[in-house]
Amino acid sequence: MSEPENGYPKPAVAWYIVILLLVIYTFSFIDRQILGLLGAAIIKDFGISYTQFGLLTGFTFAVFYTIFGLFCARIADSKSRRGLIAVGLFFWSLMTAATALARSFTGLFLFRIGVGVGEATLSPAANSLLADSFPKHKLSTALSVYAMGIPVGTALAFIVGGSVIGLADMVPDITVPGHGLISGWQKVFLMVGLPGMLLTALLWTFKEPVRKGISGAGGALPVREVANHVIKRGKAYAAICLGVSLNAALGFGSATFIALYFSSYHDLGPAEVGITFGTISIITGPLGLLLGGYLADRWYKKGRKDGHMLALMAAPLGYAIPGILFPFAPDATTAWIILGVFNLFINLPSGVAYASLQLITPNQMRGQVVAMYVLCTSLIGYGAGPYLLGLFTDQLFGGDPMKLHYSLLLLAAITTPLCIAFYQWGRKPYAAALVAEEARQADVDKAAAL
Repeated sequence: MSEPENGYPKPAVAWYIVILLLVIYTFSFIDRQILGLLGAAIIKDFGISYTQFGLLTGFTFAVFYTIFGLFCARIADSKSRRGLIAVGLFFWSLMTAATALARSFTGLFLFRIGVGVGEATLSPAANSLLADSFPKHKLSTALSVYAMGIPVGTALAFIVGGSVIGLADMVPDITVPGHGLISGWQKVFLMVGLPGMLLTALLWTFKEPVRKGISGAGGALPVREVANHVIKRGKAYAAICLGVSLNAALGFGSATFIALYFSSYHDLGPAEVGITFGTISIITGPLGLLLGGYLADRWYKKGRKDGHMLALMAAPLGYAIPGILFPFAPDATTAWIILGVFNLFINLPSGVAYASLQLITPNQMRGQVVAMYVLCTSLIGYGAGPYLLGLFTDQLFGGDPMKLHYSLLLLAAITTPLCIAFYQWGRKPYAAALVAEEARQADVDKAAAL
């Protein structure tokens, strides 16, 4: 697979990489989200509280995901990125399948750590690969397509989970020597974990793109140099990381408790919730991502250096009202319609955020900067979102499942205005950082041409 004169892979190859990484990203979210759909059965089987369930679905995964993400970012900035993803994909799929063997809260806890460790390989390596596969004016769209793994993976987690819950009753229980029977929700984990292990082989069907914009030896830069760069452009990075993290806290927290909400208020079972919410998400999620990528690329082409921040701000402005109305919908149909609008805008920032980081970051720092972003969004978004919903329900509303809607409202009321404020605060600093990075890149390209 040869490369054209501009140093980027041929468009067909570049888009093949995008689609393959999208599929892998989708698998990561299926493995990450499936626990939420099975929440009622797991809470009942292990006798855990809403806070413990929020901890299991949030911080247990997020802490180890971020810790190992920092280590993997160093590898992504200097070693084989596709090899890193291959190892991680096989391991997190294995841990998902092995969750079927859990016999206690502690067992679930440990297997979720394993999933987090494996998935930590993906974001730094994938973003670095894609940034070297597309010119800047096409990067937001490419990364938005890749980021469809978030809503598509979430949607398929519910669709597949809802379908497999019904299928699992027809599949014979499996006896594992030394562990007893695998039945019920345990079979669901086994069914969704095994296919990811087979997907690993496809990572060897493309050649890694050449790293762009590198001066010197081309290895990963010292942490101190990366830290100095981030501090110098601190407001721009902080606005993106904190704004998207608050967005993720509301989105991921709501998705984790969605099955419990519809069970409590609208008397819907997990299979029906999974298929319905998954169908809605697989349409509205990608539409939101494409809308974000379109807005960011359009404003960037028009010379708006703050265009990516404006695109990010469109998200909370769009989901603010649906986020308040959804928990109090009078019937299931109304709830699903409002949730669809909410889901479109809650998914808008993901691709834009990744692209905005790439555009203000030198190549040899991208993996580590993405790891910083993932750390923030994971701890605040994927970690704190579900945990706070569980904590609010237990501590403020006495663990009453019929008061879960108040917890959802409270989380929306806290995160949405803060999200808007951070994006507005970072608009001018981001524009200045983008101008500075474009000038630096022009100097590197000029020196390379001499």
